[in-house]
Amino acid sequence: MTRTILLLATILLLPLQAGTSLASSAQCGLSSVRLAAGLVRVGDGERRVIESGPDRTVRLETPEGGAAGYRHDFYLSGQTVQIYVRAGVITRVCRVRG
Repeated sequence: MTRTILLLATILLLPLQAGTSLASSAQCGLSSVRLAAGLVRVGDGERRVIESGPDRTVRLETPEGGAAGYRHDFYLSGQTVQIYVRAGVITRVCRVRG
């Protein structure tokens, strides 16, 4: 009985451990990144990001469902660069390796 409980607990916790390893591979807090349209920095306008042609754009929402900004994803070799935009201004740049 104890072995069965331990086995079930291990199976249930495996996805949680995988999720934490993915989160730890993210590097946020970058001040700039080089894209197709040139160097993009925190504080620049969203136009610089759109000119680079993001691979994916996600609308961010507040807990109440209102618009909170956008996240533009760029798939580069072996990594994803995520650029967060709020009120038309770049607020955060993240690099996710994976």
